[in-house]
Amino acid sequence: MGYLWEHRTSPFFDAPIVDAQTFLKQAQALLAGGPFWGGDEPYWQPPLYIYLLTLVCWLLPASYFVGIRLVQVGLGVLSCLLVYALARHAFGEQIGRIAGVMAALCGSLLYFEGELLAVPVEVFLNLLLLYGLLLAWRRDHGCYWVLAGLIAGLAALTRPNILLFIAAFCAWALWHRRTSAYRSLFAFIVPIALVILPVTYRNWTIESDLVFISANAGVNFYIGNNTDYERTVSLRPGMQWETMIATAERAGHKTAAAQSAFFFRKALDYITTQPLNYLGLLGKKVFHFWSGPETKRNQDIYYARQHSRVLSLLLWDWRVSLPFGLIGPLSLLGLGLSMRGKWTPPIALLRLYALVYTASVVLFFPVARYRMPVVPVLIAFAALATFQFYLGVRRRAYLLTTVLALPLGGLLVLFNLAEAAPTEEDAQLYFDLGEVYLRKQDYALSARHSRRALELDPAYNYARHNLAVAYFHQERYGASEREALQTLAENPQRTDTRILLGRIYLATHKPQQAAAHLRHVLERDPESGMAHYYYGHLLYRQGHYAEAATHLQQALSWQPQDFWLHYELGRALQQAGRAESALDQYQQALSLAKRPEVLNAIGALHLLAGRTQAARTYFRQALALAPDNPEAHVNLALIELEDGDHAAAIDRLRQVLASGPFPHAQRLLDETYRRLESP
Repeated sequence: MGYLWEHRTSPFFDAPIVDAQTFLKQAQALLAGGPFWGGDEPYWQPPLYIYLLTLVCWLLPASYFVGIRLVQVGLGVLSCLLVYALARHAFGEQIGRIAGVMAALCGSLLYFEGELLAVPVEVFLNLLLLYGLLLAWRRDHGCYWVLAGLIAGLAALTRPNILLFIAAFCAWALWHRRTSAYRSLFAFIVPIALVILPVTYRNWTIESDLVFISANAGVNFYIGNNTDYERTVSLRPGMQWETMIATAERAGHKTAAAQSAFFFRKALDYITTQPLNYLGLLGKKVFHFWSGPETKRNQDIYYARQHSRVLSLLLWDWRVSLPFGLIGPLSLLGLGLSMRGKWTPPIALLRLYALVYTASVVLFFPVARYRMPVVPVLIAFAALATFQFYLGVRRRAYLLTTVLALPLGGLLVLFNLAEAAPTEEDAQLYFDLGEVYLRKQDYALSARHSRRALELDPAYNYARHNLAVAYFHQERYGASEREALQTLAENPQRTDTRILLGRIYLATHKPQQAAAHLRHVLERDPESGMAHYYYGHLLYRQGHYAEAATHLQQALSWQPQDFWLHYELGRALQQAGRAESALDQYQQALSLAKRPEVLNAIGALHLLAGRTQAARTYFRQALALAPDNPEAHVNLALIELEDGDHAAAIDRLRQVLASGPFPHAQRLLDETYRRLESP
């Protein structure tokens, strides 16, 4: 809880990025009335966490950023208790307590509990599965196997790596119990299938090609198994990532399953044609898995230390990387010590999980986020090694302690040789900060971070685009245009940069250039709501009201709940002579936000239709919100003139002009004086 309290000051706390942002957007889309099964394409990532986020957002719509983290902290506490329980069953009470304390003080586990990522759920469900399997094995009753199967299915919908362990466990159970295991395993496997198959069926109904859980398996396998591993594993969101993903579609593969299979084939082709190179890569990945530093996946873990004293004490990369630079060597020593035991649960179960899950991560690519589900079980073995050292010192068995210390010392040195990249040299971190401060509308800070990202990586196309956006909002249109044009020169396919250029030219009164860029976007992407919006805005300025209304109507698919879009569509319809349609759009805008602009617009339509009393009501509501609103005052003055109350109208118009020049009020006042002076 202390870390969560401190983490509130991080700019990422209420502005998630990359996968966390994707999860949140998908959850919010479900809440906004999207189909329960979510979207019109197979799941790209395992879906269970998205639905957990949806539930929290539904229960706590005003505080879901805190709510989901409280849920994850609760799961973290339960995970520590499960680590204690598993270690106690395997090695005894004292080792169980050591393991529980080590899990509670594990800084990397703590870090992920504060992120909008599935890691805490993965850790909890995997540990719960191990505990469920332990109970099922000991009691050998159908209900325990069914329950373990249900947990396994949920774990697979959170991170499918667990399926490799499930297969290994079934093979081990058959070997250990032979024919007596068939009924138990049937009761275990059927619930797994019942949990996973609805997701598979959902994917199949969207695309008639088989995606069991998620479609990202192929590309992830390719990222970790190719001749250019160092480049692909470090690819960040942006132009290079999109180019790599697009290779499958360019090769003619249209469905998600076909594209995933395409990347699997590419990786397998590398493995089979360059086996020696692959073995070397496999060794490198094994070393990276056991290395102490927390290798990032999209987000720099060590940056979070800047916003938390608690995390600074429990997570660092200096000399010995804490926690994994200590847990890893101790756990390997503990695994070695555990080999003296029999291959029966619970020790064998933990050993099997540790080895198989580690293999599942190494088969793809080892980064901190994917390593985390195996860390709690490794902590149990680390606790065993720690206790053995304690016993050796207590019993003065110095020879035994030395025998244990020598391999441990070697492992500590070996696995702490690598160092994490310095935070201050991470271009993606500064890009992320620039992105976040754009969302927070702190454009000066966004520009500063984006410039820093470009200093570290001048070819960072996405950072340059964000810099152009920040300059635009600072009304530095020349600088914004310069950066946007360079962005487009580097990546001519960027429609968002062309839309930005359209906005720049709209702001600088260059309609021809604006129209050229916006039409180019609409030719490439006729469904672009943002392009339709700004092109409609341009057409409205040029007096093409009917055409403007058409484009603004199409933009509603982009932002159906946007007040200003409904309001501007209403204005275009009104100018095009479609008063009733305009009134409908104004009413929809009013349902989204009660603002004086729309109240005045509705009142004006009622006034034009001769519904004076309704018009007066809306004008007064507008003035209740904005007492100095000149349009509402002028419209009320018109009603007062129609009622013959010239004095009240003149007084109202004078008040408007006293606060500043307003040509419409001046013209109406002059006309009123002329009427009064004429015989």
